[in-house]
Amino acid sequence: MLTPLDLLHTTPKLRFDAQALKQTLTFAFATGGGGDAFDRALAKVTLAPSGYSPECYTNDLFLEDFVARCLVTRLPGAQRGFHRSHIKSLLSQPPSERRDIELRQGVFRELCTKPSMLAACEETWRKIDALRTVLEAADVGKRSGAIARRVEILRHLRDIICWLPYAFGESDSALLRLSSYAEQAQQTDGFRHLVQLLDYEDNLATLDLTVRIGRDGEIRTLDIVRMRENSRNPVYRGPWRRFWERLLVVFRGYSLHEREVIGRLIETVFDGIQPAVVGLIQAQLQLELYLSLEGLRRSAAERGLQVSLPELIDDDRAPTRLERLFNPFLLLEDTPPVPCDLELPSTGLTILTGPNSGGKTRLMQAIGVTQLLAQSGCYVPAKNARLGRRAGMFVSLVHESSADQREGRLGTELIRIRRLFERIGFGNVVLLDELCSGTNPSEGEEIVELVIALLNRLRPQAVICTHFLQFAARLEQQPPVGDLAFLQVELDAHQKPRYRFVPGVATTSLAAQTAERLGVTREALEALIEKKTSAEPVGSS
Repeated sequence: MLTPLDLLHTTPKLRFDAQALKQTLTFAFATGGGGDAFDRALAKVTLAPSGYSPECYTNDLFLEDFVARCLVTRLPGAQRGFHRSHIKSLLSQPPSERRDIELRQGVFRELCTKPSMLAACEETWRKIDALRTVLEAADVGKRSGAIARRVEILRHLRDIICWLPYAFGESDSALLRLSSYAEQAQQTDGFRHLVQLLDYEDNLATLDLTVRIGRDGEIRTLDIVRMRENSRNPVYRGPWRRFWERLLVVFRGYSLHEREVIGRLIETVFDGIQPAVVGLIQAQLQLELYLSLEGLRRSAAERGLQVSLPELIDDDRAPTRLERLFNPFLLLEDTPPVPCDLELPSTGLTILTGPNSGGKTRLMQAIGVTQLLAQSGCYVPAKNARLGRRAGMFVSLVHESSADQREGRLGTELIRIRRLFERIGFGNVVLLDELCSGTNPSEGEEIVELVIALLNRLRPQAVICTHFLQFAARLEQQPPVGDLAFLQVELDAHQKPRYRFVPGVATTSLAAQTAERLGVTREALEALIEKKTSAEPVGSS
């Protein structure tokens, strides 16, 4: 019995319906095809227990876009891409077990320090993908062609199992499991029969030849001097035995051909080694998490930035410290992101203020993505990071209207606040953008103050962004709760955002500068009106 090949969890386990995958493998080996069936089987993955609820943050953090655009989801030259939905699921539901987080960090640490191990992971993914490609290739042509395809599948399988101990035998992380798994597989009867069958197919006999070549280089004669059949192979049957077996089949009224017998033998061999294939396919799926995040590390390095494996702490009194934090989405822009240093209290609320387009929303998005990546055991977008391990998170950064929206902006905002208190747990991370911006300041400030007072009782690590600057200044002077901190966007000497954050409350939203930058000044708008009125046809009313 093979130990399940699991590269993401301390306790090895098959994470999908093994029976459904085995049925898919049997069908694919017999007739080819089955690509959709493979995808359906791999989509039903059982994740490790997690306290995180994806509906509370995935949309606002644009997690699907993060996987598709900020990570590598296809190896160079590969026809098949990674399973993005699986990577998204792993990142959106971090494991509760600290041991699982540390196991993944160990793999990332080894891949970062040993380029040869990273290359081995990529090659392993390619080899397993080549196996799947042959499995999914439909049978064409004669019966002999179908047998040849199955023999090729078995060759791929043998090569992978023989190669893994060589590639990962010296690993000091969970990647060593690949080597151990292959060594276990090599000890099974199924693998021994596989090797014997392929040896018979590849080495039926040895011929000694005499070749006579003419002056022009052409072969004149070719004589077989001696033929030695590979009689040591257990599958081997001598010429007389083969003759009598065929004769008996004829006398008994059967119409069996040798290729049909070989075909049935090949199917039996595959049935014996099939459990090993299940583990290899799970390994390929799990390797995609490591390979995709390695892409983020390379992208950051190309922009002069660094990622790191964070220090995760359970002490709720320690603050969060992020050195040279950046938003991964900004790696897609023409200019590299401006990193910032950030410190947040372990519990309590931080009020964030500053001008429009100063980077506040991007900062909160970076904090949320960093928390998910850290608790998933992955690199985080910061040079150094020290974070508390949290039981959950709630993020609300995006405000979208819909045609069937029943409430106005204030009603929608109040529903958002209600949803916040319904979903969050004690000590969670909370990120709220532009709280109560959809109503008049006096009423909005009263609601915000209520949220601050009640939210603080749940001891979260919360960042709340607001454009009520006078209100924020009053809270700084007369804090309604004890654990209240303030951050503002740092401005340069010309009152332009530096995309960094310092303690305090902003004194201006720079609305005039933003309007000028976007061409919404009195002069710009009057010029547009003048252009339209001057083009009005004569005599029009």
